[in-house]
Amino acid sequence: MAGTMSFRRIALFCLPVITYSFSAVAAPVAVQPLARVALDNRTHAEVFSQGVTAAISVAPTTRCGGFMILEDSPGASPSCSIATLTLSGSGTQPVAFPLGTYGTEDSGLRDLRISLYHLDPATPGPQVLISAWTGGAHCCGLTSIFSENADGVWRHIEPGAQDGDGEPEVVDIAGDGNAEIVTSDQAFLYTFASHAGSYTPSVIQRFHNGALQTVTRDPVYRAFLNNDLARREKEWISSGRGEPNGFLAYYVATKALTGDFSNAWRYMLASKQTGQDNDFGISLCSLKPVADEKNCSEAEKRIMPFPQGLAVFLTRTGYITADQARAVLSPVPAAGSSVASGRYHPDFSCEQPPENNGVAIMLCQNSEAAKHELEFDQVYYALRQQVGKDNWKVLRQDAILDENAMNLSCGLPIPGQGDQSIPPGGDSCYISGIDRVTEKYRSRLTGPAAEEARRPIDRHIELQQKLIDLGYLPAGSVADGVYGESTRAAIQTWQRVAHRPDTGGFITDSDAASLLDNAPATTVAASGPASEPVKTATPAMTPLTQPVPAPQMRPSDRTIFGFTIGIALLLLAFGLSLYILPFVIACIRDTTKKGAVLAVNLCFGWTLIGWVAALVMAVSFETRSDYELRQQAFSKIISG
Repeated sequence: MAGTMSFRRIALFCLPVITYSFSAVAAPVAVQPLARVALDNRTHAEVFSQGVTAAISVAPTTRCGGFMILEDSPGASPSCSIATLTLSGSGTQPVAFPLGTYGTEDSGLRDLRISLYHLDPATPGPQVLISAWTGGAHCCGLTSIFSENADGVWRHIEPGAQDGDGEPEVVDIAGDGNAEIVTSDQAFLYTFASHAGSYTPSVIQRFHNGALQTVTRDPVYRAFLNNDLARREKEWISSGRGEPNGFLAYYVATKALTGDFSNAWRYMLASKQTGQDNDFGISLCSLKPVADEKNCSEAEKRIMPFPQGLAVFLTRTGYITADQARAVLSPVPAAGSSVASGRYHPDFSCEQPPENNGVAIMLCQNSEAAKHELEFDQVYYALRQQVGKDNWKVLRQDAILDENAMNLSCGLPIPGQGDQSIPPGGDSCYISGIDRVTEKYRSRLTGPAAEEARRPIDRHIELQQKLIDLGYLPAGSVADGVYGESTRAAIQTWQRVAHRPDTGGFITDSDAASLLDNAPATTVAASGPASEPVKTATPAMTPLTQPVPAPQMRPSDRTIFGFTIGIALLLLAFGLSLYILPFVIACIRDTTKKGAVLAVNLCFGWTLIGWVAALVMAVSFETRSDYELRQQAFSKIISG
């Protein structure tokens, strides 16, 4: 629960091969209307079938205000032309409904049409479907369905505005003689791509007892959805895979409707657009009510990474549950409870492992190596708690140097550079090396911190899970045995509630026994998972060289030589300091992409353009504090 380790954050994806197995199903049969008429340029149109008469008349009037079925009131205009729908059934008096203004060049309805369908088998007469177009490049087709109740009262319901003109598609998908209305989810337009690059999931509805029922998730429609998805994916691929996130949002949503969300999510991770598109996406600000958007901070206005934004969006729109979102966004796989699974996972997600980083891949594949990494993390975070915030940066820099030196001594690849394969015996060398580093940091612990750090990692996981079960950490949190900042806060809260003698945030042996065996019944409601602090380390370091023995020389020579070497070393130190200044600034600012800054700094810093580019990256990338603020708010959204 300490968050991802930034020195392994550059993502590397294993592209999954997605195969499709769609059920053979006939194309849905279009349901023909019982009768249909278009108003066109006329002022009156009428249609009749099975005892129901529907007529539209357009007439000028000076009474332009008031309620309209298909549009907002035109207000206090002195004059306008109003389209009125008149309905009558068997033995009932005609009833008039004002639809809206009609026929003006700049506003009003256009292309009014009446269609009679038998949408509800439970009613003796047909339903009246009115459709119109508002005009505009991408909007809007308006529809209203009128149905006569058993008591002779006409009521209407609106399926919602649809992009483009024309009435909704009325088909018989299941082949059972019943009509379904197929529209699309307009919320996907412009959210993750431009209008041309946006794909919208199908929405399937049935009309029954005067109401529209959304039945898209019914298993009987899965073949229809899968066939439609296969067709549209083929179109997307043949058109050059433009704006992939627009298609992938539709793809994941549709697969979620058919019960195949997990596979679709992996496909999305392998196919998504790399880099951040700040023109489209979800931000914390966009999730607020419109009235509150003007009060958004700069951090809240930043676009979330596409997977995170998509998970929030699909949760908000009902395609997936909050538990599904947490599962795919969890920093550790759901089986990460080592006690329960028998396997250990590193402190970053192996579903989206760091890119071009052989050590990270090794930790995902080698359970024992991951266990020893978690043991180091636990000791590191205990020492972090002991030294206090004022010394966090110094401690982090020490850890960077020690881990990089250990990796270098084992011949492990430098992340982002060259061949990332692990040499023979590299994993066992990593285990012994990280153990030495762990003992070095453990020796600096004293008192309760030292007592806590001697505890096995499985015991830490068990204790952390207990804090989750009692509500001191948010439900859905994953116990990995690493006590980051939110876990420390949870420990201190439990210590105060349980009236423990020490509330410093360390779990002593006495605390552990009390928490597991005699935990108080009182639980607390967690407001949402707080982002854990991230232990930062660099993916590379300058190779070390062995010292060359100096030849014997006279005292005077030694003095001159020593002075020359001193000056040279000072110049070298100054040059190196200036050379890596962009990376140092990135560390001081605690940006979220130190690895990228370091890669540019090391590989291209010898050129003035490369050095300036690294410096610009260091001062412009998002800081960890802003990232944690967004993560905390996101977690509250997912939990709430």
